[in-house]
Amino acid sequence: MRLLIYILIILSAVTFFVYKQESNLPLSPVSPPSTPLYKTATSTPNNTASTTSTPLSPITPISPSLIKPKSQPVLDKKAIDLIQQKINETPPAPLPPISAPLTQSALPPRLSQQVLYDKAVSRVVNFFCEYNNGVETASGVIISSNGYILTNAHVAEAFVNQNYECKIRQGSPARNIGYAKIVMFPKAYTSSGGNSWEGHANDVSIWKFTRSANSDEALPKEFPYYSIDPNYLPKKDQPLATFSYPGELLGYEILLKSLNMLFGETIVNDFNADFIASGMSLSSQSGSSGGILVDIYTNNFAGLIFGVTTDTSINQRKLFSLSPYAVNQVVKNETGFNLVDFLNQ
Repeated sequence: MRLLIYILIILSAVTFFVYKQESNLPLSPVSPPSTPLYKTATSTPNNTASTTSTPLSPITPISPSLIKPKSQPVLDKKAIDLIQQKINETPPAPLPPISAPLTQSALPPRLSQQVLYDKAVSRVVNFFCEYNNGVETASGVIISSNGYILTNAHVAEAFVNQNYECKIRQGSPARNIGYAKIVMFPKAYTSSGGNSWEGHANDVSIWKFTRSANSDEALPKEFPYYSIDPNYLPKKDQPLATFSYPGELLGYEILLKSLNMLFGETIVNDFNADFIASGMSLSSQSGSSGGILVDIYTNNFAGLIFGVTTDTSINQRKLFSLSPYAVNQVVKNETGFNLVDFLNQ
């Protein structure tokens, strides 16, 4: 009996030592993936934003319990009814009329899951935003070769008036590839109060890579990216792929060290020029804010995820996204430029 007690004590000590060693591993630098997510440049591009204007505030050490996924706006019945009312309206010019629902005979060949995933894994990113009271995680997508990133306004609103850099991670598991700052945040989102129909319609922000995760390396000359066609519309009942970094069901250790990009699928229930309402998806979780919809036939960007309904069960939630047209309109209303022109400045 005494021998058994000694053995248990020894095993407990070994387990505790291994745990302490693992928990002290740094997040960065990390070993690069076997296939680089992008090619490293030999010099910093001329259009890279400067990060030297104001020193960054130090990050206060945080408790593991304060690392959490950024909550998506939960849409109450009033917000849902207003969005549905807008969806039922005729889409504004210059978009073409909404086409008839898909029929089985009209379906083109769908792309393989591997093809869809291989494109998304080098373009969809995880925001890992540290601040004095904790860390929030969310999703985003690279939308230009010179390093602009699209996500929601509600992801960015805590950092708008700060000289703040958010850590940008990528891959499965997510690893730090660089840092980014806000370069476009719509005043219409702030003035609307955020959680309203106008707020949801303007739930867009754009960030830009400022520096590499490795201080010895420059940013790449070109990033892989999704282009956004503002004239794109889905079809009713069309399946769309979803890509995001949700963390609602995950604990601290996984969010920190083993967060993977999630690949799911959703079915378009209804839409108009601005909003896309779709059925159950694994992306209907906190942390998926800023995740994307992708056309499974063309592998093109189809929408920006911004909110879910209030159902407790994930498999009963409805997913709400902004259309490519809506994203372009938010940028145009805020800056006076179409999205493409803004990204090419």
